[in-house]
Amino acid sequence: MALLWKIIKAGHVDAGLFRAASEGVPQGGVLSPLLSNIMLNEFDQYLHERYLSGKARKDRWYWNNSIQRGRSTAVRENWQGKPAVAYCRYADDFVLIVKGTKSQAEAIREECRSVLEDSLKLRLNMDKIRITHVNDGFIFLGHRIIRKRSRYGGMRVVTTIPRDKARSFAASLTALLSGNYSESKIDMVEILNRKLKGWAAFYQFVDFKAKVFSYIDRVVFWKLAHWLARKYRKGIAYLMRWWCKSPKPGQSKTWVLFGKTNHGKLNGEVLYRLVGQGKKLFRWRLPEDNPYLRTEARNTYTSRYPEVAMALASI
Repeated sequence: MALLWKIIKAGHVDAGLFRAASEGVPQGGVLSPLLSNIMLNEFDQYLHERYLSGKARKDRWYWNNSIQRGRSTAVRENWQGKPAVAYCRYADDFVLIVKGTKSQAEAIREECRSVLEDSLKLRLNMDKIRITHVNDGFIFLGHRIIRKRSRYGGMRVVTTIPRDKARSFAASLTALLSGNYSESKIDMVEILNRKLKGWAAFYQFVDFKAKVFSYIDRVVFWKLAHWLARKYRKGIAYLMRWWCKSPKPGQSKTWVLFGKTNHGKLNGEVLYRLVGQGKKLFRWRLPEDNPYLRTEARNTYTSRYPEVAMALASI
């Protein structure tokens, strides 16, 4: 605790200026997620015991099954169906998926609000709380999650890039290429590539991203063309004859530049293209890889038959 308090009181540097700590910790700092996990651990445990544990799921199944079968107790006491709940949290952002009615979702929202305010003395920002149908989609951690009909007729949940996120990213690249003519062309393309690769990595698991990636590629390609034309006072067509090439056989043309960096080092840079970066499949990390979650008695795969689980775990 003494170390945490020293980090909180140490302050931070913003835009080259030191800022003393007045209250709280800087947003996006390394300490913020840690403190969020400490503060919200009780909230996680409450939801686990209330909705997510094996006992809670079995009780819900028995309750709802009794209603469907019309058991005498359920009919006499007029039981109402219990909702199924899924929960995901990262730092202080969390989402609850409720398989039930809107009134049940509203009741769970008020329940969460009560737990946070009464037990943890935390205020839930009601302006950011939104109850929506999964078919209408919602935004969580910069991703839009929505249920759509597949080409085979069934419904499936997909993640996509929010439109405003794509526009804001394109606007930031446009602002970067609207000045900074003192930068060398090599350093400018290197800066762009870092931003493009980071953005592509952030959205590497989303669906239907080809159209958005193509839009970003067009913006960057032509904004860089105008930036080069302004910097060297040449026409875009003239520059494209010299610097717009295919990096490798079979690849689309892009800006391939050679020259000196701001430090006088000779180097070459190829403008990174987002198109062609396919969707990657997310693979859950095994608990055995984490020394804090590792248990000797736990199998990598679960099965009714221990020998099957052990056989699968050894593959």
